[in-house]
Amino acid sequence: MIDLSSNESPYPPSPNVTEALSKDPGNLNRYTGVDEIRALKQSLAEYCGSDPERVIPGPGTDYLLEKAICRMSKGRDVVVMNPTTLRCIGSARYVGSRVVRKQLIPPAFRIDWTAFSSGTGLFLMEHPNNPTGQMLISREELKKLLKNDDNLVIVDEAGYEYSHQTFADLVPTCPNLAVTRTLDKAFGLAGLHISWMIGGDYFLKELKTADGPISRLACRGALAAVEDRTYALDCAARTVLERDRLAGELLQLGMEVFPSEANFLLVRTEQTDFALRLKEAGILISDLSHTWLPNFYRITVGTSAENTTLVEAIGAF
Repeated sequence: MIDLSSNESPYPPSPNVTEALSKDPGNLNRYTGVDEIRALKQSLAEYCGSDPERVIPGPGTDYLLEKAICRMSKGRDVVVMNPTTLRCIGSARYVGSRVVRKQLIPPAFRIDWTAFSSGTGLFLMEHPNNPTGQMLISREELKKLLKNDDNLVIVDEAGYEYSHQTFADLVPTCPNLAVTRTLDKAFGLAGLHISWMIGGDYFLKELKTADGPISRLACRGALAAVEDRTYALDCAARTVLERDRLAGELLQLGMEVFPSEANFLLVRTEQTDFALRLKEAGILISDLSHTWLPNFYRITVGTSAENTTLVEAIGAF
């Protein structure tokens, strides 16, 4: 079965990671040490050009977002896009915050951010958005949103290695902004599940003690992956080339393909039971019909061979 449904990297992590994890693990009867976490923070900070004191690592982005919601959403609306793949929304209801879903309407998928110039909100946004693959807010729009000190904004940049667009440089001067990154995607470490937050001053005040439980092996693998970041960036570049090739071939097959800055494509087709027929052909994709709009699907970009198999399967329908 070819799995193009889960937004994972089709490539294995750097051989350096495999080597690091295969060494004598040692001390697994002990919790991860402070020095190990400090080294991880330093490595992640160097990679994203941040101050290590602003880096908060954790076992996945949803963990970090849940901590932010639980500690910082009181008295605020939690504003998310619809659809969104963020799984932390339930935490807002748990602490009694109202969830406001802003509907993304094709084909433009635009949001009127000026509507939020007043009021109080905790904004969770993906950049690029998942599942549309598009950028939903510009730098100037974000700056205007942040001018209201009562607004808190978290931008998830899980797809940074594919889009090369970031707001992380704004964090030092914007206390109400935080950016999250992950090693799950381009670095091929979804199985280790390590993410981190680059927090503005407001976030650091509330979340400084929110470092998540990171295992010694996960810490070791993450350090090896970031050290060999060239490998991950090469994998991301290959994915972008394949994304553009796949988009062109799907267009030729008569599908509506939306522009993407991510490692996946949003497509629309009137073909009946499209995802089910692909599953029967041995290919899994993400069907958005039940969570968003009918006939919309997200296809993760696979290897060249996997993408070719997908195109051939669709062409045979």
